[in-house]
Amino acid sequence: MKRHVPNALTLLRAVLTPAVGYFLAADDLAAALALLAVAAATDAADGFLARRWDAASPLGAYLDPIADKLLAATVFIGLAAAGRLPWWLAGLVLGRDLLIVGFAAWALGRTRIRKFPPSGWGKLSTILQFSLGLASLLDAAAPAGWSRRLMEALIPMTAAGTVWSGFHYGWLAIRRLGQQAD
Repeated sequence: MKRHVPNALTLLRAVLTPAVGYFLAADDLAAALALLAVAAATDAADGFLARRWDAASPLGAYLDPIADKLLAATVFIGLAAAGRLPWWLAGLVLGRDLLIVGFAAWALGRTRIRKFPPSGWGKLSTILQFSLGLASLLDAAAPAGWSRRLMEALIPMTAAGTVWSGFHYGWLAIRRLGQQAD
């Protein structure tokens, strides 16, 4: 039973994503904040439990980053559409994720590469993205000076983490392609 819990948490995050999007679109910020907090917690818990219980699976290795990218896209598009985050940042997050997914799809179809492990920089980028989404929703749902300052501090940190992790994934992809050619 334990071995299925990490994948169940990942699937829960994927199932919560449309609801987060709905509540963002409906401007129900408290509901969006609560669901995003739960979804972000599943991201932290699934990987931890998979390692702790030795329950990592090939399915989880594919589903987890997809669930993360869907949630990030939903949150950043929703917050940018509501004027709560800049569109350039939403474009940066989506662009990086589309490049990563595009490379993975290309590699699956044209190379022998079948594993796409997350990097530490990618994990940090995801943490920053979800933290910014939570801070933005918190500031919108219950405005306070500290939440606004937190959100404003997280914007450049998230942008930098997103760009850096994108370059890092690109470098890893080039290395893996080079290793395959050897």
